Amino acid sequence: MAAEIRIPKIGISATAMVLSEWMFADGETVAQGDVIYTVETDKTAVEIEAQSAGVLRVTGVEGENYSVGTLIGMIEDAA
Repeated sequence: MAAEIRIPKIGISATAMVLSEWMFADGETVAQGDVIYTVETDKTAVEIEAQSAGVLRVTGVEGENYSVGTLIGMIEDAA
């Protein structure tokens, strides 16, 4: 089963943030705990870890601003 990757809620007031960088390319295999992307608010930058292992499917675009909860990718089960 695929795991969704969404823009996280960081802090109390952040409602949107910039997807600053993917650490892996679309189609690469990631392990649970790998840092897979970073996001930035007006106050901080945060590294986000994979919550499961599998093949990364990227839909979010680096440099774009996304609302909290927006789907930006998936981690598919490695077959």
